[in-house]
Amino acid sequence: MLAPMRPCPVPHCPNLVRGGRCPQHTPEQTHGWTGDTERIRGRRLQALRHQLFMHEPLCRLCAAKGDTTIATIRDHIRSLAEGGTDEPENIQGLCRACSDQKTHLESARGVRRRT
Repeated sequence: MLAPMRPCPVPHCPNLVRGGRCPQHTPEQTHGWTGDTERIRGRRLQALRHQLFMHEPLCRLCAAKGDTTIATIRDHIRSLAEGGTDEPENIQGLCRACSDQKTHLESARGVRRRT
């Protein structure tokens, strides 16, 4: 039995699909961004967070400005949604304020990408 038709999940797209995105919004058409990247979760994520904060306890962005703030967020320098990876060179520790600001900028780029 076929799945029912539903709107393409890309905002403002009028096309109907049975699953996934319409042909206009395939990864090739959206410059590789799919938003479907598998995320690390659970105990594995907690172990990676612990390892990061033991090695780099301060917020990297605050430290670059000369401030001393404890890192509490395991952040992808290049977000997974924008093609980043979970490789160690793409990971940094951030404080909540820096993470929120960075996330806001990434979200704004995502909205522009979809329109």
